[in-house]
Amino acid sequence: MITSNLRRYVYWQFRDFIRDRGYALLLVGFLIGFTIVAPVRGMGRTIDATLARSLLIAVLSQVSFILAFITLNGIVSTDRKLGYYRFLFSKPVSIPLYYVQLFFVYLVGFLAAVAVLLGLFAFFTAPIDLIRPLLFCALVYLSLGGIAFLISTLFRYDWPILAGVFLGSAILHSMWQFREGWRRMVLAVLPPVYRLTDALPSIVNRRPVDANDVLWLLGYSAICFAAGLYVLRRRPFA
Repeated sequence: MITSNLRRYVYWQFRDFIRDRGYALLLVGFLIGFTIVAPVRGMGRTIDATLARSLLIAVLSQVSFILAFITLNGIVSTDRKLGYYRFLFSKPVSIPLYYVQLFFVYLVGFLAAVAVLLGLFAFFTAPIDLIRPLLFCALVYLSLGGIAFLISTLFRYDWPILAGVFLGSAILHSMWQFREGWRRMVLAVLPPVYRLTDALPSIVNRRPVDANDVLWLLGYSAICFAAGLYVLRRRPFA
C-alpha cells in the first residue's frame, strides 16, 4: 500500500518540478549563458571547438551551481513551512521514502533542463560533447544535494543557511588552504565545494579527474543525506 501510494506521487512531483522550478531553471540558465556568449559572438569571432569549450567552462562554473541551488531550495522545508504535508501524507506514505523519491525526481528534472540549455549553447556556439558537461552537473547536484537535504530537514528557511554554508566554505578555503593547525581542521569538516571547481576543466576537456576528490564530494553529501533521513524518521514533521 505504501509503495503503491508512493509511485502515484511521481507524476505530481514531476509536474510540480516543471511548474515551480523547471521554467526558472531554463530562464536563469539562458540569461547567464547569454551574458557570456553574446559578447564573444558580437565581436565577430569564429567560435571553434577550443573556444566553445572555454566558454562552456565559464558558463558551467556559474550556471551549474546556481541551478542546483534553485532546484534544491526548500526540498523538504517548503512542505513544512506552507503546510503541504497535511495533504501529501494524508494517505499511508513513508515520509523519508517520499523525499528520497523527490530528490531523484529533482535530479532528473535538473539534468533535463541542463540538457536543453546545453543544446542551445551548442546551437549558438559550436557542436560540443554534451555527456561530460551533464556528468559534471550531475556531480554538482549530488555533491550539494545531501547537504542541502539535511539543512532543509532542520530549518524552515533553508536557503540563506545553505548559501552561507557554501559561500563560507569557499571563502575560508581560499583564505586558509595553505594554513595548518586548527584552521586545517575547520576546513576538513566544511563542505568540500572547492573540489567541484577544480574538477570542471578536467571533466569538460576529457582529462583525468582525481578519484579522491569525487569520492570525498559524494561521500560527504551521502553522509549528510543519511543524516537528513534520520531527522525525518525521528523528528515530528509538523
